[in-house]
Amino acid sequence: MYIDTLVDFQDSKMLIHKASLENKGLENVKNGNIYERNLGEAQTKNEGPKWKRYLKYKKEDVSKTKSNENNMKCNEQKLEQNIYSTNNDNENNHVENKSNISIGNINYNDISKRLTEKELFEVLNSFEECPSKEDLRNIWTHTRDIAKEGVEDIVKDLKASIQKYLDNDVYDDKEDWLYDTIWKRNRFSLCEKIGSEEVKYTKNFFNLINGKHTIDDILKFIYSFLEHFKTLKKELHQKHQKELLGSIAQNSRSFKK
Repeated sequence: MYIDTLVDFQDSKMLIHKASLENKGLENVKNGNIYERNLGEAQTKNEGPKWKRYLKYKKEDVSKTKSNENNMKCNEQKLEQNIYSTNNDNENNHVENKSNISIGNINYNDISKRLTEKELFEVLNSFEECPSKEDLRNIWTHTRDIAKEGVEDIVKDLKASIQKYLDNDVYDDKEDWLYDTIWKRNRFSLCEKIGSEEVKYTKNFFNLINGKHTIDDILKFIYSFLEHFKTLKKELHQKHQKELLGSIAQNSRSFKK
């Protein structure tokens, strides 16, 4: 009952290097490479909580290919503003508004088209203030879908590990298929855990947006949810693989006796 809806985020572990910058070091900077390194360390020290750094670096990571194109577009828009600087204020405002569009053609309110992880982080990093509740509900729908990516692959991998038993199934004492029953029970347990975690986080997210909140509260919650699901999927994969093979082996020995 869960599998139809629940089997339908690359580890993003960041190594945050903490380093203190001495005044003497900054004063003696004489070449670009040393300056660049120290500046990077200073920024890392002051960038704030882990979830903020994650969102920032995730955006940079998934947008490297797109950055040059965006810079070119930005330059073109600035040139256009300069060319038409003698026009009226409305025209100037129109051009300025165009240059502020940072999520392109991504329509996160269209939940019929699932966002990719890259697109989700582009959207999240584009917000300067908190979106409406309706927008947040739609963003959460995309977030849940992204968090569950890979669950179907886990199910397929688990089944493949016992496929030879399923292909040569036998009846148990209740005249049910022995290995098929073991497999379905294992699969249901996996999907039930995924589903219960999704429901729990969804309830907490709705409680958050229905109360007093900031954009930082929203981003922090989404980050923690995605991180939790990454860990959860790995743990469940290992747990259910072990349980599945153990149950198959035990019942196989019992059946042969």
